[in-house]
Amino acid sequence: MLKSTRSGKMLGKEAIIEFFRQKKIAHIFHLPGIHTLPLNQGLERSGITVFLGRHESNCAFMADGYARVSGRIGVVVVTPGPGLGNVVAPCMEAYGDGVPLLILHIDSDPRRWGRGVLHEIVDSESIFTPFTKATLSVRRAGDLPPLLEKAYTTATTERCGPVVISVPHTLLEKQIPVNLPEIVAGETLPEVPIHDSSGLKKALQGKSRPVIIGGRALLRSGLSRQIESLCGEASIPLLTTTSGKGLVSEDLPFVFGNVMAPGISRSILSRADVVIAMGTRLRETDIKTRGVKIESLIHIDVDDGWMGRNHPTDLKIACPDLSSVIEDLAQIFKNRKSEWSLEALKVEQAKEHEDFRTSPGYIITTLLRSVIPAGATTVWDLTLISYWAEYYFPVCRGESFVTPRGSSPTFYAVPAAIGATIARPDQPCLCVTGDGSCLPGLSELATVKKCNIPVVFLVYNNNSYGVLDEYMAKRCGLEGVMNLSNPDFVKLAQAFNIKALRTQTIDELRRVLREEITWQEPFVIEFDFPILPPPWRI
Repeated sequence: MLKSTRSGKMLGKEAIIEFFRQKKIAHIFHLPGIHTLPLNQGLERSGITVFLGRHESNCAFMADGYARVSGRIGVVVVTPGPGLGNVVAPCMEAYGDGVPLLILHIDSDPRRWGRGVLHEIVDSESIFTPFTKATLSVRRAGDLPPLLEKAYTTATTERCGPVVISVPHTLLEKQIPVNLPEIVAGETLPEVPIHDSSGLKKALQGKSRPVIIGGRALLRSGLSRQIESLCGEASIPLLTTTSGKGLVSEDLPFVFGNVMAPGISRSILSRADVVIAMGTRLRETDIKTRGVKIESLIHIDVDDGWMGRNHPTDLKIACPDLSSVIEDLAQIFKNRKSEWSLEALKVEQAKEHEDFRTSPGYIITTLLRSVIPAGATTVWDLTLISYWAEYYFPVCRGESFVTPRGSSPTFYAVPAAIGATIARPDQPCLCVTGDGSCLPGLSELATVKKCNIPVVFLVYNNNSYGVLDEYMAKRCGLEGVMNLSNPDFVKLAQAFNIKALRTQTIDELRRVLREEITWQEPFVIEFDFPILPPPWRI
């Protein structure tokens, strides 16, 4: 329910700040410029915490990590021209993984376009059309409040995603008419269509070995308890996508890890008589069946944009209210146990883990899980360690395993870990990155030090683009073509007055994590170790 609380006129910058207050936006990520200074002046007195980054891409990835872990929208303020251009990759990632971002673009004055004004790029928002939910442009003063509201609602409802809203800097100091709403008892969201459950009942009739694949939309919608209840009571095996990891605790008897893993996941999928994919688009990066033929597929998601693209589907259910579909499934499976023996599947899963027990990638992954606090947030770049972790790093709660699977940018984890720690300051945070992915983000060690953000950064250094080097060696017979010349990461961290140590063995890494890390201050660990074979090669 909404009611009007302020009407009349106020400066544009005041209207923006009031909007932030109404939406309970407490943190903003920003690289300032001459166009944003009036807003900076207002924010300085607003009580809103502004984190000044060293590159707009890093700021936006901070906002992404913040949004994933907090469950709230991430807000980035950028300048025109190159400032806006630098958030392209983060918008791609947020769009692909359904992360709500508000990109507030303080633009140049459109009335002066064509004269070569500072940072002038005409219609720069059009760059973002393919990978944002909306691009909005304020052209009249009175459009500012309603378009801010539209941007927020668009970013945070149905399948979440990034929205770019452009505001001419001249409006910041201009009186504009306002009629700002106050949230009284929660925002009224658009009505969602009610699905017909009869098709679901028919599709599941006679099915005795169902399996559920849970994706990020379930996690984002807060449906963990419903899924846990459904699978637990009906003895239904649960697999998750990488983005859905942590949907429920992986130590539960019906949870069998990542659907992409080559062992138990393939075994379950090959024996299931129906696969229920929920809250996932089933992109190629979400699920690879690796030759397994799915007998019957029911695809349930917030929209139908990806249904049937990669896998033949027997039933499609597009419903923004996934909770209601889970309730229907619970009724269908009420007093009805599957024919799976979860105990036998767990024995099979344990055998898979036993086969990997001497593999360095598995050893490192289990080491990390054993020495970091159970409730810690972990943020992962696309490194050979993270590929092992996707399969074999057990997670006990949602949004504690953060990795970029929307568009899979290489240089995500360092800034995203900063944002994640800001979102959840009471929880330790480990960032696992690599020598080939960390450098674009390490400028933000300045931000970490300035704001005392206690992220522990583990830099896996194999002096190469490791996974690419492995591919080149296996496929082309070429070795060393992806080698890198790296800085001394310990000295680099120390140059920012951040504590750092180098380790070169797994035992040394274990000792440092157990004895040197307090989780109360920033720390960099350089882990010099050879290229690991990926889990799918073992």
